[in-house]
Amino acid sequence: MQLKALDLFAGCGGLSLGLEDAGIDVILANEVDAWAADTYAHNHPDTHLLRGDVRNIVRGDLRALRGEIDLVAGGPPCQGFSVAGRRQFGEVPFQNTLVEAYLNVVEEVRPLMVLMENVAGFRTAQLRPGVRALPFTFERLKNLGYEPALLTLQATNYGVPSLRSRIFVVAMLGSWTDDPTPVPTFGVGAANKPRSCLEAISDLPALEAGQGAEGLQPYTSLPFSAYQSSMRAGSTGVTNHVAMSHTTRIVRRFQTIPPGSSSYRSTEGVTVYKSNNQRLIGDIPSLCITANFQSNYIHPVQNRNLTAREAARLMTFPDRYLFKGKRTLMSKKLLDKEGRSDEANLSQYNQIGNSVPPLLARALGEKLIAIATAGQKRPVLVAR
Repeated sequence: MQLKALDLFAGCGGLSLGLEDAGIDVILANEVDAWAADTYAHNHPDTHLLRGDVRNIVRGDLRALRGEIDLVAGGPPCQGFSVAGRRQFGEVPFQNTLVEAYLNVVEEVRPLMVLMENVAGFRTAQLRPGVRALPFTFERLKNLGYEPALLTLQATNYGVPSLRSRIFVVAMLGSWTDDPTPVPTFGVGAANKPRSCLEAISDLPALEAGQGAEGLQPYTSLPFSAYQSSMRAGSTGVTNHVAMSHTTRIVRRFQTIPPGSSSYRSTEGVTVYKSNNQRLIGDIPSLCITANFQSNYIHPVQNRNLTAREAARLMTFPDRYLFKGKRTLMSKKLLDKEGRSDEANLSQYNQIGNSVPPLLARALGEKLIAIATAGQKRPVLVAR
């Protein structure tokens, strides 16, 4: 049987793409952000997309999906759980309530399996004062008849050429018949060594600061690796490949920064960038692609920051995948100040950095399919 899935907080569609590549039919998805939803809709035309807040989905409509959905997947926004965000100041952002919204959908749909992705901070975060996120999630799933498990996965172990450690709460209605952890295929003890940064992006058209185009650009070389060949499948070139505009002074600074460093030398001494402009090392995986990566990293050999397409390659999005919306966006505070709050959507850089790498999602999907089809029968649903 082919499993059918619902993807909540779908973003630009990385999780959906990986599940689809594994053989799961994602028939329904939900996303509230306008630009991320545009990206999703363009790349997943056969999936019915519900635009808007997941908390506004009518419960009766969801219950009608009982017996039709085998997997509820998704990643409630992680800003409230990341130790790099407002949590470090003791605040509990509204996003934390979306975990409960996710679990409400699970209660209504009652799928065979559940897959929830989040950052490592989810282990110790609070949904609200006195209510810890992970124990709450496990208890709620158990009360619904599921057996939950916690997986901590490093993306590089599954062919992703960039570091990304994430946790996944997976749950089976009834009980697990096998360990849901996908077997690593790259790294220590695996058949393949981790993919490197340049193994992923060295074939993309070379750009200087300010060069490139959002539209299709033809390839300027043959692929140099099997990974690059796989990323080119179904495409005659690349889109979303635009270099940030840097001043001549900044480019000169970048020229002095060696791989693995974020410092530059000048007549005034040595200056170190504290949290951005680190030059990536070409022969190892990239550092983690975050939602604000546009100024985090310098290309391994070119003197500029990464393009959206290069980051997409590092996150395992194929070249045929087109990202919608603006490439970058000024801060929400500035937009509010200028009366442009309606423009506060997720930029291409945000969308890519927020996503689940499709290859990691594929590994999870293949493992869930194997468990679901290995004599696993769907339990009889009991109204609660």
